[in-house]
Amino acid sequence: MATKKEGILFPWHHGTGAQPSYVEELDGLKNWVEKTRDSGSKAFREFTPFDWAALFLPCLRWLRTYRVKEWLLWDLLAGVSVGFMIIPQSMSYANIAGVPSVYGLYGAFLPLAVYALLGSSKQLGVGPVAVTSLLIGNGIRAMVPGSENIDNPNNPGEFAGVQDIYNHKVIQVAFLVACMYTGVGALRLGFIVRFLSHSVITGFTSGAAVIIGMSQVRYILGYKVPRMDSLHEIIEVLVAGRAGFKWKECVMGLAMLGFLIGLKVISKRVKKLHWLAALGPIMACAISIIAVVAGKLDRRGIKVVEKIPQGLPSPTIGWWAPVNNLGPMLGLSAVVMLVDLLESTSIARALARKNGYELSYNQEIVGLGIANFAGAMFNSYTTTGSFSRSAVNNSSGAKTQLAGFITSMVVMFVLLFLTKVFELLPYNTMAAIIIAGVMGLVEFDTAIYLMKTHLRDFAVWLVAFLATLFLGIELGLAAAIGLALLIVIFESAFPHTAVLGRVDRTTVYRNVEQYPGAEMVPGVLVVRLDAPVYFANVQWMEDKLVAYEAEALRFARANGIDRVEYIILDLTPVPHMDSMGAHFLEELHQSYKARGIQLILTNPSPRVVRLMERSGLIAKIGRDWIFVRVHDAVVNCQRSLMQMEAGGSLATPTWQPMGMVSPVFQSEGGAEPNGAAAGSRGGGPVAPGAAAGASLGL
Repeated sequence: MATKKEGILFPWHHGTGAQPSYVEELDGLKNWVEKTRDSGSKAFREFTPFDWAALFLPCLRWLRTYRVKEWLLWDLLAGVSVGFMIIPQSMSYANIAGVPSVYGLYGAFLPLAVYALLGSSKQLGVGPVAVTSLLIGNGIRAMVPGSENIDNPNNPGEFAGVQDIYNHKVIQVAFLVACMYTGVGALRLGFIVRFLSHSVITGFTSGAAVIIGMSQVRYILGYKVPRMDSLHEIIEVLVAGRAGFKWKECVMGLAMLGFLIGLKVISKRVKKLHWLAALGPIMACAISIIAVVAGKLDRRGIKVVEKIPQGLPSPTIGWWAPVNNLGPMLGLSAVVMLVDLLESTSIARALARKNGYELSYNQEIVGLGIANFAGAMFNSYTTTGSFSRSAVNNSSGAKTQLAGFITSMVVMFVLLFLTKVFELLPYNTMAAIIIAGVMGLVEFDTAIYLMKTHLRDFAVWLVAFLATLFLGIELGLAAAIGLALLIVIFESAFPHTAVLGRVDRTTVYRNVEQYPGAEMVPGVLVVRLDAPVYFANVQWMEDKLVAYEAEALRFARANGIDRVEYIILDLTPVPHMDSMGAHFLEELHQSYKARGIQLILTNPSPRVVRLMERSGLIAKIGRDWIFVRVHDAVVNCQRSLMQMEAGGSLATPTWQPMGMVSPVFQSEGGAEPNGAAAGSRGGGPVAPGAAAGASLGL
């Protein structure tokens, strides 16, 4: 029995021509190649000589428009401020990485200058950072036997040969990281960092910050203990070595730590003195060096750096090969690159948004990669964007990348003229600088926020934090990444679905759980699938549909209908579907057909329509059962139900254009057609109420 099909005509011309999938894919590739070629040709024709020069040297763009009178003073102030901060920090972080202190200064010099020429962030402070230093220190130490016995990389004594091997491997890691960075930027693979959620990263960095801080306590206490990777092991060796406690080291270290923390507190409470926190590290260095010189403390048990080579870094390209332990080296480099990439791009994105300019992500990643290449060429270990130095750079008023270049010149001045001064820097002061610096990385406020807003994210944060604390940096990071991937899989395999009802007698259909008063038609079940339909989630969707059908049957019987006649799937949120998804719908159609239930689809995307046509699913379901709107489908189902009630059979609808509101769903002011049947089989919509809405919304 045929009836007029009410509703908006489905645009089949968009989905006609069910050509094979490989033809469609090849056509898409061909179109992409042609589009890329055309855009490249257009750029080639339109590019001026300056545009070509700026393509390879991006700094030309901001130099061309540089406002000397407005910006130079701010860039100079910011560059010098960060320079005073980065000198002691980089030397301290080099100690965490297990390399001589001068390697930190090298990392704060050439890579920063190169990034200023090639990077796109105007305020990013590039250089050695704490978490990367710890990752490198722990990773390389496991590959170099005997390195655990080196207490002072600046003067390794009898372990000079071991330290030399260690230094070579650190430079090789910098080279491998540079290759990976540049590859990721060139191939536009920066999206990989999106798989690490904010809760995973902050949990990991918070745990790593605690490990970094605790690893420096030995310098505050003044005695030598083995380097350990986990919190409980660090506490154990500190307690076991308490007999070597040196009160002079402890007093000086705690005094410097209290001084740095005090400056941070003052800078936060007194806005006019916000610059104090940035100058804290260099002020602590100056005070401690003066104290060492005045009191000859280096001869009275205070451990100092002792040796920093004067001058610019020497070439280390010859250190790049051969790479022994290639597997572990590649693994360590990949982890370092991933952490660096996430940290740097997140900082740069936040600074660009705050200062109102656009960030070029591809240029940013390539710029960092080439900066690391430059560092690996000249005795520097891996560098990336720093949270604390970028914040100081921004708060000091940096306007362009010139601020970073000025910072590198400050470091160069120190390398050329002041290394002898910094040889008297005590290790307890460097430890105090590190501890004060990483305190800001422990984000307990983020954990509290997550606990209030989203318990699952808080659980992820807690797992990442505790795993890093008690399993070590490497295993903690592996656990954090694994947890992030599990979340992606979980969200993909168990997508949201919803039973829909008509809201306030409009043509709008929404989740009955969110709108308990939404009207549902007994015998008609409307379900929305809120995700792509593919192999990972079809089983979950099938289970949900079985549960929904059972609840819909109970709802129908409670309203005088003995069965579910129609099941409508709203495919509006489904952007694509794979062959498994098409097979799932085909099996669903066959199962429903065997039980006298008609499957109806609404608003499938052109991509989904093409797949269903290729698989033959459209022909099996029938084009008459594909609708543009859920409302159109429900109206036709109601008309069919009323005809069946009048003694007909299951109707196959044909086209009949309709207005926005069907006569079947007239407002309360008008008369319902077949009003006597409104509460019976084929009657008008029924509001499920709280009980029915709860049972169907799930």
